[in-house]
Amino acid sequence: SSGINAEYGDRMEIVIGTYEGPVISYGVNLDKGMVLEAQFVEKSHSGCVKSIACNNRYLASGSSDESIRLLDLHKRVELGALMQHNGTVTCLTFQGSHLLSGSEDGTICVYQSGSWECKKTLKGHTAAVCQLSVHPSGVLALSVSRDKTLKTWSLITGKPVHTVNLNSIPDDVIWNTDGSTYAILLEKSIKVFQPHSGKPVRTYTSDRRIVCCKFLSSTLLAYGGESNSISIVEIESNKCQTITGHSARIKALDFVRSDLKDHYILISVSSDGEVKIWALSRDNYDQIGGTTLFNHRPVCMCVYTGEKQFVKQLSTPAPVLKHQELPKKRKTPIKRRVLFANLHAIQGGKTIKRKLKHKKTSRVIPLHFDR
Repeated sequence: SSGINAEYGDRMEIVIGTYEGPVISYGVNLDKGMVLEAQFVEKSHSGCVKSIACNNRYLASGSSDESIRLLDLHKRVELGALMQHNGTVTCLTFQGSHLLSGSEDGTICVYQSGSWECKKTLKGHTAAVCQLSVHPSGVLALSVSRDKTLKTWSLITGKPVHTVNLNSIPDDVIWNTDGSTYAILLEKSIKVFQPHSGKPVRTYTSDRRIVCCKFLSSTLLAYGGESNSISIVEIESNKCQTITGHSARIKALDFVRSDLKDHYILISVSSDGEVKIWALSRDNYDQIGGTTLFNHRPVCMCVYTGEKQFVKQLSTPAPVLKHQELPKKRKTPIKRRVLFANLHAIQGGKTIKRKLKHKKTSRVIPLHFDR
């Protein structure tokens, strides 16, 4: 086995959204190898957590309660809720200084990180938005919907620039890491396209439903689902590697780059609560850590690394792992302050229960994403 140490600091956290509502964070103690230690349990949502995303500071979680809850992971404080959608928040993604969200109400909202003002609301889908993905340039976004369409959006104008009709309801869409290809997940198959190409350049199929997929690089694609295994495919050569070890369907995948060329730290979570960490190369893999969630069913997951962009992989053995107990709930209530995009709505730190809508404007606001 191999352990990892951080190149910039020692913080790495696996944050999991659950069916029961709590958001649970496990910190990876990089100084001790790959020991997972419970960090926090956030119980603000009143419904199932459907989506979760983080950047180098903030954590956002979307739920069937129609809200997006925000946490500052630097200061370890709750920032409040965004109530822009009128339906379950199905997908979230950070891009530079912006947060994008999709919902069952068919809209996509673009928020400014920090102020959390809703800069734009993208309208065009006639049914629930299943998933969205922003091009690495920050100029374009793809979204798929239960209306069986794939839409390409200009984030400068906030308008759809292209629509493709699909044969079935898509589950996911993702850009690769350099924006040269994208993949669409359709139940038991994944189709890889090049921009402006009408036919897929690669198609990968499974006998059972595929639940999640993730590009690890421009040509390396990982996916898993009800087969209880993870497939790693090299798009150019079509070489495939299969990772086994889970005993239930794979619910979510994420990764952190290693400083070693063509090496990755892959994190997977299955429906039975098993969290596993893998050291992955082009030719082999090794489980180097993990834990188990008790009494909670994972739905989604993201990995927070702070300012780090990659981790340094070392040849130190990982210690024996033990199941972690979740931290006990505080006995004293925590005062919460809800922030809205309209900052004038904050009234002396008191929680405002009504939904506030952002003031709409016809002015075109170009979005300049920080790289």
